Amino acid sequence: MASEEKIQQLIRELKAGYSIVRGSCAKALGKIGDVRAVPALIEALRDSDFGVGSQSALALGRIGDIRAVPPLLEALKGHPVVRRQSALALDRIGDIRAVPALIEALKDS
Repeated sequence: MASEEKIQQLIRELKAGYSIVRGSCAKALGKIGDVRAVPALIEALRDSDFGVGSQSALALGRIGDIRAVPPLLEALKGHPVVRRQSALALDRIGDIRAVPALIEALKDS
């Protein structure tokens, strides 16, 4: 398990670094899999850079915390890359609340 200090450092960089750094931090937080990162990753879903949003969605799916379900459902309406990764994350989490939105997303070209 990663230390509190390491997780907090990654969260700080997720919020303030260059987009490439933010995306890498989201990916790292997902690999660590600690629920302490969930609020920051949820916030990063709405990042102006779709790469950061998509990495955040993937990280949330890896962590599997159900707090991410409503924001991931909202992200299904965003950038196509973020939508795809959000759908994958929702599948991984496996919460039944996602089923109607995922069915609707299947209609998207």
